[in-house]
Amino acid sequence: MMRPLALALTGLLVAGPVFADPPRHAPAHGYSDHRDNDRHGRDRHDNDRKDKHAKRYPGKSGVVYVRDYGISAGRCNRDEIGAVIGGVTGAVIGNQVADRDDRVVGMVVGGVLGAVLGHAIGDSMDDRDRACMGHALELGRPGVPVVWSHGGRRYDFTPRGDARNGCRYATMSVDGRKPREVLACPAGRGDWTFRRM
Repeated sequence: MMRPLALALTGLLVAGPVFADPPRHAPAHGYSDHRDNDRHGRDRHDNDRKDKHAKRYPGKSGVVYVRDYGISAGRCNRDEIGAVIGGVTGAVIGNQVADRDDRVVGMVVGGVLGAVLGHAIGDSMDDRDRACMGHALELGRPGVPVVWSHGGRRYDFTPRGDARNGCRYATMSVDGRKPREVLACPAGRGDWTFRRM
């Protein structure tokens, strides 16, 4: 009598309820339709909510940027800008977008940097330096220097007051030397060129 009862109890225990996590669509996890998840399983609606509340930075040329690369804090993060622009030249950077309406970074284009800033300085500047100046022209406050370093040099680029036709006055000082006055003018959405003064 004991043996059949023991077998019956063992059978109930083995066939009894199994405790496990409910499936993803069950209410314990919140409703989630697999079509609303990206390829990593994250909820797409969360990404949309974050994008709608992400800070935007309106530029002088009318372009709205999704990153300021430290410009509002008075510095330019060359590493972050370099990661964005990669090896792309200035002419193509203007066509890159963060989304349909936003450019990635402002840029100084054209080949007159040496003539305006001096050949030793202009020839040593690369696309990251041009992007730092362009982004400072787009987002920088008048009179507030934007600082960065490259190749053992310290650059202080200060946007100044507005000029005619959307242009801006600015000064560039390298390694604490006497600042050089420049006139920067828009050359397209987010692109700037330097003119001699």
